[in-house]
Formats: sequence, C-alpha cells, structure tokens
Amino acid sequence: MENLIITTKEELKKLINEAVREAFTPKAEQTAPKPQIKGIKGLSEFLKVSHCKAQTLKNSGVLPYWQDGRLILFDPDKVREAMEKQTAERGR
Repeated sequence: MENLIITTKEELKKLINEAVREAFTPKAEQTAPKPQIKGIKGLSEFLKVSHCKAQTLKNSGVLPYWQDGRLILFDPDKVREAMEKQTAERGR
C-alpha cells in the first residue's frame, strides 16, 4: 500500500510553488550556448577584413574551425587567440 501524506492547503501550495520555481530556474548547464561565427562572411565581419583575407586565413590553417555539413563555424574566443598568436609571431 502507498504511503499517504496528510498536509494542509498552505503546505501543499508551498510545496507546489517550490517545485515550479525549481523547475523553471535556469541552471548553469542550461545557459544559452555562446554564439559562434558562421561562415566566411561572418568571419570577415568579425575580423573586419575582406572576404578574400578571411578565406585565406581559414585555408592557411591559422584559424581553428569545424564544419557542420556545408556550414563552417568558428569559435570567437579561439579566433581571437589565434590572431593574437599570429600577431605576436609576426612581431618577432
């Protein structure tokens, strides 16, 4: 036989409110994914360079990227790091 819990209307209301609040409170894992740079056009706008220069940087292997079907994606943080590294190497 199942356990029977006897509670007051106020206690039941409080339990339901807590359960609903917990269910709808965003958790750290549920935060929105950070935006990615999509395509060469997006990369050229992000770096403020020409479309041709963005394509050259991608093809040369300077910038890390991955591909989802035909869509090329870049992580903005990794693009910044790669550009800083390339700038530092040129400065030597």
